[in-house]
Amino acid sequence: MAPLVGIVICNFNKKEYLIRCIESVLDSSYQNFSLYVVDNASTDGSAELVRELFGGKLTLIMNDENKGGTGGFNRGMREALRAGHRYILLLDNDVVIDKETIKHLIDVLEEDPSIGIVGSAIYKMDAPDQLQEVGAAIDWDEFKVVPFYQDVLQPKHLPYIVESDYVPACCALIRADAVRQIGLMDEKWFIHWDDIEWCYRFKQRGYRVVACSRAKVWYKTGAVLHTSTFPHYYLTRNKIRFFAKYAKQDNLMNLAKMIVDEWFKALYFGGLKGKRTVAQTIYMAYEDALNNVTGRAKEHRIFEMETVKVDLLEPVLRSTSKVIVIAESDANPTILMNYMARKGIEYVVRSVGDNGVGSQWMGAQDIRNDTVVLYFCKHVLDIPDNVSHVIVVDQFFNVMDLRKGRDAIRAVRNLRQQLFEGMAPLIYARLLHLRHVLSVQEEGNKDDAKIPIS
Repeated sequence: MAPLVGIVICNFNKKEYLIRCIESVLDSSYQNFSLYVVDNASTDGSAELVRELFGGKLTLIMNDENKGGTGGFNRGMREALRAGHRYILLLDNDVVIDKETIKHLIDVLEEDPSIGIVGSAIYKMDAPDQLQEVGAAIDWDEFKVVPFYQDVLQPKHLPYIVESDYVPACCALIRADAVRQIGLMDEKWFIHWDDIEWCYRFKQRGYRVVACSRAKVWYKTGAVLHTSTFPHYYLTRNKIRFFAKYAKQDNLMNLAKMIVDEWFKALYFGGLKGKRTVAQTIYMAYEDALNNVTGRAKEHRIFEMETVKVDLLEPVLRSTSKVIVIAESDANPTILMNYMARKGIEYVVRSVGDNGVGSQWMGAQDIRNDTVVLYFCKHVLDIPDNVSHVIVVDQFFNVMDLRKGRDAIRAVRNLRQQLFEGMAPLIYARLLHLRHVLSVQEEGNKDDAKIPIS
């Protein structure tokens, strides 16, 4: 009889992290499992090192090319399904699991057959007491994913179970019978948004998707600094594909406007900061999404990012010794506070209250001649109309100097509005066509999805 759980780890060129991940699995308090490591044609010696260190403790599966997260996980899941495991645990190569994590995840699925997938409480590997997320929701109006408990430090009193729209595949336990019913991940995604789409299909078929706060893992990826536009391409392309397929049709015009808005921001502000490759990649990602181009990125999509970037905030703060930060409630100013700490600048942080922006600082006793007031927000173009006579900075370190009025922001917004009027209707028409194509493909793939282990 097969062990209760088949554990699948997907790896590509991260042998040091992979070894730590495997060691944490083997050190688990729960041992009724078979371990499958799928290597996506790594070139860093990952497979050889795994074979040398762990030998007969696991099954090493070698792909002849990099098939992405979807292709890697699917290869391992096919083996696990053939072996007859009741549950399949997916792990990214750069996670470390707590000794009790597997047991907690199994308990959740054993206790409630309505749950198809259970994820974990994901902590940051480089900040072990800080959460990255515990489950997430899909925001159908803003076309994004909203992680629950994001960045909470030393969390206490978390709910045992967090109802979710999706849980990341970096650590997720799945009911094998549900996979047989719904199918494997769609390999057209390659990486990013693949687990979101998969979880959505589970929910469409009536299964619950939850996260268990007692099941802890520590994840490296959230803290990685990217040197190329790799994540920008897949996150952008696959997000458009997801919402074009699953969002309500009467919301597709808003999706078209979001496409114009995001590309304009990347192009305009990226140009100011010397980061033009991101805008180039985002444009190609939109084109590929709208043209139903899937799988691994083709040539001239992903670029090395510029090594020299323009700091738009430095000239503003060059002659000041104190900063007052007025932070919007939904904008976390930590990144700005860290910046000023590195510069040795004294600062205080206040929140935007119900009485408006100006009342937070106008006439304040601690404003000196060398004091600069910064309004911190999610994006400088999206601030309220009553914000003026301050310097606006956002989480991307875009800067708008409004100390002499709002003419600068009006000019940029007018340019964006012209793009909305010219481009959004054309993109909307293409989204409608893409939605039709995806619907036809879905009908043709229904029979294939019922046979996931072939």
